[in-house]
Amino acid sequence: MQLIRRSAGRRLRAFGAVLITTLGLTAAVAATPATAAANACLTGTLVFDHLDAEAGTSKPLRTQVARNANWELWGRTGSGTATRLAAGITGASDGRFTACHTASLAEAYVRFRSSSTSMWRVVKAANNTTDYTFDSARRTNVSGTHDLGTVKVPSTLQRAWKVVDTLNVLYWKRANPSSSCWTARQSDGRCDQITFVWDPKVADGGYWDYPNTNYVFLGNTMPDSKHLILHEAGHWLQWQLYGRAFPVVDGCNPHYIEKHSSESCAWTEGFADAVAAYALGDYRYVYDDGSSYSFENDASTPGWDDGDTVQGRVGSSLLDLWAADGPDGGNWNRTIALMTRDFSQDFREYFTEDRPAAGLSTAGAAERILAGHTIRY
Repeated sequence: MQLIRRSAGRRLRAFGAVLITTLGLTAAVAATPATAAANACLTGTLVFDHLDAEAGTSKPLRTQVARNANWELWGRTGSGTATRLAAGITGASDGRFTACHTASLAEAYVRFRSSSTSMWRVVKAANNTTDYTFDSARRTNVSGTHDLGTVKVPSTLQRAWKVVDTLNVLYWKRANPSSSCWTARQSDGRCDQITFVWDPKVADGGYWDYPNTNYVFLGNTMPDSKHLILHEAGHWLQWQLYGRAFPVVDGCNPHYIEKHSSESCAWTEGFADAVAAYALGDYRYVYDDGSSYSFENDASTPGWDDGDTVQGRVGSSLLDLWAADGPDGGNWNRTIALMTRDFSQDFREYFTEDRPAAGLSTAGAAERILAGHTIRY
């Protein structure tokens, strides 16, 4: 079995390789809601700044709310040591938190964690799997509701919370109606958690560490690109869809969007490319420096090799099959269901064997889509 090290490349650059009620998640973090019985509450909105690679190479600084991020209420009723009193997640649309306890508190503060329930997390290292944390301002003699206003993630930690926030986008589109888990392979209370390792002192990264830790490793600036985050999550998702199995990949070091690699490499990398673009609703790959590469291609596109050993041909074919005007019903849901049942070693097997078995078309519009991207079976 091989180590899958995927780094986000560009043209002629090698690729190295929830919640609770709002997200339909169960049994993750027990939250203490604001009720008439609550005598001490800290409220506010969690936000973070981030460099926006999707906006171009200038990477403008944006501020946005941190959605579905874990928080904990810490406090003490007397002169003793502060303890954890309640936990929950920030709002799925507004980043709001309401952290309450049933008694007045001599001191209280909110601790924020770089994770979302028990479904995904960002940790410090493979051998130090603790979340990044920081605390809000402390309040004394807390009785009733105290509004902390806007609480901002420290600038040194903002990339960890960008990963946490970005993974919401994939979770919301995971197309698993049967449980709150990432795929229908698992049931509530027994979900697998995706782990990202981000170390601001390490430049190397951009790979899913299969079959070792199965963690995603990101270097310092890599979280600036949502596409990069979701591409690596896409490898993990394919592994989950296949019941913790993965195609045997060869000829993948290096690999490029528009160049030949191998059938297995083009399938797994093309799927990960398509996951990121589909989740974000576009048709490109964006690198952490803000440059991007379009998946628009046909037989006349300069510099592109032909066929299903080219990851860009595979990825764009998938995106067109899943498109609003495509033959699969306007989304990827039937492909996700198919992959949960059937293992495909490469794109040929997915298209010629598993799609027909699942009642998905391989003729007409579907066949024309592949031909338009130089893939013919």
